[in-house]
Amino acid sequence: MPEKKPVPRRSPASRLRSDAHIPTTIKNPDRVAHRRTELIEVATKMFLERGFHNTSIRDIARACTFNVASLYMYVSSKDDILYLVAQDLMTNIAERLAETKLDPASPHRSLEIGFRSYCQIAHRFRRPIRLLYREVDFMPPRARADTIATVSSVIDYFQDIVAKGVKLGEFRPLSPRLTALNIIMVAHMIALHTREVRALGDLDVFVENQLDIIFAGLEAPSAGRRKSRRA
Repeated sequence: MPEKKPVPRRSPASRLRSDAHIPTTIKNPDRVAHRRTELIEVATKMFLERGFHNTSIRDIARACTFNVASLYMYVSSKDDILYLVAQDLMTNIAERLAETKLDPASPHRSLEIGFRSYCQIAHRFRRPIRLLYREVDFMPPRARADTIATVSSVIDYFQDIVAKGVKLGEFRPLSPRLTALNIIMVAHMIALHTREVRALGDLDVFVENQLDIIFAGLEAPSAGRRKSRRA
């Protein structure tokens, strides 16, 4: 049997995954983090290619640098692996979104910057996002609740911007939570309807069109209309 090649790993130290409740027999947390990082990378690729239900624990172990017996030292089931994959995705998204520099003086400008950044993130992670939409309902209740909670943190990000804009009179008095949910769902078109979006133009065209639509419904009449950047 050919020797398995090591899987390139990103540093687990930068991750904030909520995986403490997943059982492990290993006492060294750094070792657990590294092994689970490898599991995430291998499993994400296989779930995307084959689907969650068509991928077995043995399939995943064969693609890793350790065997099935060792795998069960870090997780107890394939559901645990799916949960790790989902949490890793949402952690990546949340970290990248948090790095986006907003304009504290302008909710209007902040929303534009934040939406553009999130669309770029959704484009980068479009395949894992599509996987999460497809498989989240098959997660056990606790894992599903934790994953949905991490999604809510992204909604919170846009809700805060919209709420500030409403308070300052830049935006109409709409529900900040519902508006924020609409915004992230628009960005998720990039993942869920990739071919249709690409047929309309590149990512910049998509973003500019969607910003025009968002602000047309959101801006307060007294704030003045946002000028289209396509003009």
